[in-house]
Amino acid sequence: MSINIECEYCGSVYDFGEHRTCPSCAAVPSREQVSAARAAAKAETSHSTETVRVVYTSRFMNIAVKLIPVSIAVILISALIPVITEIGINNSIAKNYQTVDEPNYIDHQLNKAFEFDGAMTLTITEAFISDSERVNTLIPDDTELLVVHVECSSFGNDSSFGDYYNRFPYISSGSYCRTALSGSALNSCSEVYAQNTFYLSSANYTKETDGYMCFLIDRGDRQFDLCFDDISVKGYAKQLDGIDRIKLDVSEGGSVHE
Repeated sequence: MSINIECEYCGSVYDFGEHRTCPSCAAVPSREQVSAARAAAKAETSHSTETVRVVYTSRFMNIAVKLIPVSIAVILISALIPVITEIGINNSIAKNYQTVDEPNYIDHQLNKAFEFDGAMTLTITEAFISDSERVNTLIPDDTELLVVHVECSSFGNDSSFGDYYNRFPYISSGSYCRTALSGSALNSCSEVYAQNTFYLSSANYTKETDGYMCFLIDRGDRQFDLCFDDISVKGYAKQLDGIDRIKLDVSEGGSVHE
């Protein structure tokens, strides 16, 4: 910070910080001159600092203004990515989507093996109503347990089994459809059908296997269709190629007849 003083005697201007007297005539400046010069120098420095602040603030505002459209664009793109992805998937699904007016039912009989999904043969050997007191304490009072025995021979084609973890056989009574109970639902019971649950997803791992599927039914219902969906996948879409159906007419005695 320069403290400039104008000599009262010879008119020379010099920096009081470097020379305490006039370098031209050796005159000593008065206290008033020095005080006024200091104040002027301080005011000039303050003005310069404020100018720098304004310059930097202006630059920051310019950068911020330029970044606003970029930020908006990034936000919009981020929001649109899921929508664009969903549209793409839906378009792909639409190309392969299958609609049917009436499913193609393929009827089979008890104790007659049939090929399922090009991957295995299934045989429904029996169906009956459980009379276990232990089971009856675990299910709602207005229901009964329908037990179906299944024998399976696998073709050993591993590649076709990836989707079977989401594939569940079901029964239809004409008024409701229900899938089989999981194995854990009845694991506290000692009955063989409670301990040996049949799953399509696990049938691939052994060439020959058998097990039981248990269904909750409304009390007194005795006629059902046991159904296995034949499904193929094209693109992202599952197509229902047909429904393998076995008609069950369960007698009051607990057995099943054709």
